[in-house]
Amino acid sequence: MEVSVILVYNTRLVRAKQSIIFACSELDMYFNALALMTANQFVQSVHMNSSYDLVSILTRENYARTSVIVDTTCEGAPSLLKEASANRYFNKTYQWLLWGVEMNINDLLPIELDYVGPNAQLTYVNKTKDDYFLWDVHSKGRQLKSPLELHLIAKLSTEPLKLVIINEIFDLQSIKYRSQFNGLTLRGASVIDQEDILTNQQIEAILSRPTKDAGVAAFIKYHYELLSLLRDLFNFTVNFRNSRGWAGRLGNTTFRLGLLGIIKRNEADIAASGAFNRINRFAEFDTIHQSWKFETAFLFRFTPDLDTHGKSGNFLAPFSRQVWLFTVATLIGINSIWLLLDYLSQRWHSQAMQCIEERFFNIRKRNRRSLSAHRAITKSHSNWTERILHTFGAVCQQGMEPIPSDMPSRSIVVTVFLFSVVMYNYYTSSVVGGLLSSSDLGPATVDEITNSPLKVSFEDIGYYKVLFKESSNPIVTRLISKKLSASRGPDEMGVYGHIEDAIPYLKRGGFAFHCEVVDAYPIIAELFDANEICDLREVSGLMEVEIMNWIVHKNSQYTELFKTAMCKAREVGLVERLLRQRQMKKPECQSLYTVYPVTISGVSSAFLTLLSNIYS
Repeated sequence: MEVSVILVYNTRLVRAKQSIIFACSELDMYFNALALMTANQFVQSVHMNSSYDLVSILTRENYARTSVIVDTTCEGAPSLLKEASANRYFNKTYQWLLWGVEMNINDLLPIELDYVGPNAQLTYVNKTKDDYFLWDVHSKGRQLKSPLELHLIAKLSTEPLKLVIINEIFDLQSIKYRSQFNGLTLRGASVIDQEDILTNQQIEAILSRPTKDAGVAAFIKYHYELLSLLRDLFNFTVNFRNSRGWAGRLGNTTFRLGLLGIIKRNEADIAASGAFNRINRFAEFDTIHQSWKFETAFLFRFTPDLDTHGKSGNFLAPFSRQVWLFTVATLIGINSIWLLLDYLSQRWHSQAMQCIEERFFNIRKRNRRSLSAHRAITKSHSNWTERILHTFGAVCQQGMEPIPSDMPSRSIVVTVFLFSVVMYNYYTSSVVGGLLSSSDLGPATVDEITNSPLKVSFEDIGYYKVLFKESSNPIVTRLISKKLSASRGPDEMGVYGHIEDAIPYLKRGGFAFHCEVVDAYPIIAELFDANEICDLREVSGLMEVEIMNWIVHKNSQYTELFKTAMCKAREVGLVERLLRQRQMKKPECQSLYTVYPVTISGVSSAFLTLLSNIYS
């Protein structure tokens, strides 16, 4: 290997700081290592005819930008390149220089080396009589039988030493020169939970429709539109294969099923679907984009019988039990103080009158005491009943007749009326407000949905069936036990159904449907009237709200290319535009208020109070 070519490549073209030399000539390794170290390079030399471990050498944890120089004339070069392709080392981590003088590039990189893709950083060196030529080498996918593409980087003359740069190497290795796939057909995958979806034409027809399709999640069609952006940008086509589900494993093995299994086994280059975030998936897949917010919820129409907090027209609802007890205790205390003041006033008045009568009229004590005692008892009994009625009338703001004349009683009356005004105004306003529409009415958690009289159904799509089969969450277990295990009548919707079929049940009330909310909003906005939209409630929590990952195979040769393209699409607003189209907002309530009828449970306390007073 010519020392000047190696030195120019490392220092002037790729500007590496570390070099790994695979050669079979000790002289080559010595002179090239010496020249590179003189140029302030870290150098590691590996003799290809000796035993070595490529994985321990190429650890992807290098000091700095690293070049890998391979003398392809050596006997061990084909096995080295084959192992490098199998371990996916032809990527953005290393700059590879293949010394291919007197070698054909198609013989160096045969079709069996399928990891020579658009992310490869390979430079091929050949020679004419006087000059060396350095070529950038890549393909759009050798697994797809795509041919190798060569672009001239530079020409180097050794006598005298002269470098002529034709194209900047980093431009040739960028998306600018590698974004034209020339109509290449990539392998695609998607998830459509329908029978007999087998051909690419069927899949494309379903995914390209802007409307909702049964068995197709909203994020499936969104990622299909993102894939269409890439397809237009890079000029490739896709041949899709369908999977009925996203994940799963074969028995107790590690063999993945569904869409994730297809991608993990590298049977698809790109997928028209997102995937949930799971810790064990980061080691198996690369993420090229994140933008779709996956959000599901129970949707139901509120009716008064669903008031789990007892505040829809309940006459006891404005005050809690503690407030009612404290109010009753306060009124009893006021009555007791009033009666005590009456008793003390009467006793003082009686004693005063007795003294006056004894002095001025000289009446016998025994008869007068007997008469006074009788009058006091009669008057005390009369005051006890009167005071209770007076207090009750004041609380109900019905006035008081006769009005007490003594100062202590008047002070108590004023206090009772002030207490009544404050409590009565709050009470009446709370009762009226409770009869008007409110956003917090009805069940607010999954457990409250489970304990409510609502009938429950789910969208007929795969991830619910996986959730009910594999989840050990007690909330899910209780939901299955109370809502999904019982048999259903012919007029009731089944456990699984489609959004269009659920709309009449939602409008009628007493029914909750769980689905991805962005799928339901367009249909609700079209078929619900203003009052029904105001009655619509959502309860989330059964499935986590998360940002979905658009994934490809781990260390895919398209990862960096597609990730860069999606970053640019987000920057120019294409992603935001698609999100606005696909993630419709919840229809707004246009009605000023909704009056709900008072239920029997709400007025039962008032009737019980009335009956108790009648019998008493």
